[in-house]
Amino acid sequence: MKKKIKLILKYIIPPILRSRNLREIYKLVFQKKYTEHHFEFENNFYNRKAFINKAISKFENCKYLEIGVANNDVFNSIPLKIENKFGIDPVSGGNFKMTSDEFFKKHNNLKFDVIFIDGLHIYEQCQKDCINSMQQLSENGIIFFHDFLPRSFFEEKVPRKQSTWSGDVWKVAVELANSINVEFKIINIDHGIGVLKLKKNFEYKKIEELRNKSFKDYINYRKELPIVNSEIGLDFIVADL
Repeated sequence: MKKKIKLILKYIIPPILRSRNLREIYKLVFQKKYTEHHFEFENNFYNRKAFINKAISKFENCKYLEIGVANNDVFNSIPLKIENKFGIDPVSGGNFKMTSDEFFKKHNNLKFDVIFIDGLHIYEQCQKDCINSMQQLSENGIIFFHDFLPRSFFEEKVPRKQSTWSGDVWKVAVELANSINVEFKIINIDHGIGVLKLKKNFEYKKIEELRNKSFKDYINYRKELPIVNSEIGLDFIVADL
C-alpha cells in the first residue's frame, strides 16, 4: 500500500516541490559557500565508460570487476561475456549481492584485468577496496576509480550533504600518488577518474594524517595530484609499463 501511495504522489507532486529537490534548492540559495565549485572538469564528450572500455579492449578474454554497481549504468555498458563480468553491490545492481569485503574474502583466488571502484564514497572503505583490488589485479591490469576530484565542501562532506557526492575518497588518491612502484593518473572529467597501474614490488602507502582532513585541506593536496586531460589519459591507458 505504501508503495502505491508513493507512486501516486510521484505523479501528483511537481518535481520542484518534492522534499529532496526543495532541500537541494535551499542549499544552492542559502548555503552557497558550501555548494559553489572551486574547480571545474574538462569540457568534452567523455565519461568514465569511455576510459573503462578503452582499457577492456586491451585484453583478450578480459575479466572485469566493478565495485558499487547501483543502477547498472556502467556495468551494462561493458561488452564482455556475462561469465567475465563481476558486479558487486549489496543493495542493487550487479550479479553479486554482497559487500566488497565479503566478495574479496570469498573469491580471493580470482584475478581481474580491469577493475572499477565506485563503491562507498568514504576514505576508509575506498582504501580497503583499493588494497584488495591491487592484490587481485592480473599482470598489466588496470584499476579505475570514480570521484577523486570533489569540487565543493558539500560534494566532499562525509556524511553526505547533497545528491551530487564524491565523499572523501580523494585521500586514497593522495596515498596512491605517494605509493611505491605504481603508475597513477587522475583524468579531469566526470568527478575525477583515477587510473592505476602496478609495477613489480608495488607498495600502497597509507598516510595516517589524512584521516581527519577536510575539503579545505584537499584544496592544497590537489595541487600535487597527477591530474591530466582526457587525451593524456587515453594514451596512459594503452601505454605499456
